Amino acid sequence: MSDLKVLVVDDVDFFRDIMARYLRRTPAELLFAASGEEALEVVRRERPNLVYMDVGLPGMSGINCCQEMKGDPNLGEIPVVMIFTPGRDADQAEVVASGCDGYLLKPFGREDFLNLGHKFLFPVERREPRVSCQMTVDFTLAGKVFRGRGYDLSRSGMYIECRDELPPENQVRLQFLLPTISSTMVRAHGRITWVNQGFPRKNLKLPQGFGLSFTLIGKESNEIVLEFLKEHGGLVDDVEPFEEFPDVE
Repeated sequence: MSDLKVLVVDDVDFFRDIMARYLRRTPAELLFAASGEEALEVVRRERPNLVYMDVGLPGMSGINCCQEMKGDPNLGEIPVVMIFTPGRDADQAEVVASGCDGYLLKPFGREDFLNLGHKFLFPVERREPRVSCQMTVDFTLAGKVFRGRGYDLSRSGMYIECRDELPPENQVRLQFLLPTISSTMVRAHGRITWVNQGFPRKNLKLPQGFGLSFTLIGKESNEIVLEFLKEHGGLVDDVEPFEEFPDVE
């Protein structure tokens, strides 16, 4: 067993379970807390190497808990990633002022969650099997409709071949078919995580395009993607939870 420890703090079992699944391949002991007070007790007792903490906790808020940690010379060096919904839990300025080392806005995807953790704790496992795919992908970005071509796909995101110059807005709505699995359109919301365009491109082994992380995907669409990955050897371990959302127009 690794000596590394990661603490996940959230009062909602569903979200704790999601984060635990995201971390399932990370070689670290997972610790859990459901309130700011409990989190401080665990931090003082276990000295975790990384803390993911929701802002909207009962009793002591995540912000106050983080401030307590950062004000303690014995705990201040422990990296803290705050998780919040802007306008409901807190605003960005309040979160940054807590002294946290990083933050995630809800909703977030697996890739964003693990990439930020990897920044502070190198063994956080980010990789996920990808399967080659060739299908038309229609996506809406900053109010404009684009068409690209799927290059590879995982259950948390995909790479899309696209020669159009992309606007700075990085939130997209997309749809595509996996006809060998279903005639139903896969619909999802996503966030562009990196752009591979211009000269010189970041990765010359890939065609021009961009990498995308799913942030929201409906039940039926999720099942179609998982079945495609299973058929092509790209599905590992258990199935992650999904969230439903209205169909893309």
